[in-house]
Amino acid sequence: MNQTQAVLALIDDYFNLAYEPKSRDFDKVFHPRCLVQWVHEGELQTLSSPEYAALINGRPSPRSTGAPRDEAVLSLENISDGLSTATVRVRIGNKLFNDHFVLHRVEGSWLIATKASTVVRTFD
Repeated sequence: MNQTQAVLALIDDYFNLAYEPKSRDFDKVFHPRCLVQWVHEGELQTLSSPEYAALINGRPSPRSTGAPRDEAVLSLENISDGLSTATVRVRIGNKLFNDHFVLHRVEGSWLIATKASTVVRTFD
């Protein structure tokens, strides 16, 4: 599997994790020191990887609520042999997000090291 294929496989795991958190091992998608960031009411918000895991595991999954899936890779760039970036679109519940990832290969495995997110649409 080449780098692009490996990164796309990780992103697919992320999409599955976002839709049904119990479907994937969080620690095989996100690095333990990953930071998740977004802006809310003009203020930068940041969660650690354990805080983000608690958030997604503590809410009803989109699958359990019957929410539709909407996901796509918008861009992908391999910066070096061990560093890639990607921008994706993913619907979680009634919100459509654009997420930008910094992904590193750590000890042979690709992981999301940084996730920056913005809501692009809210559905009623």
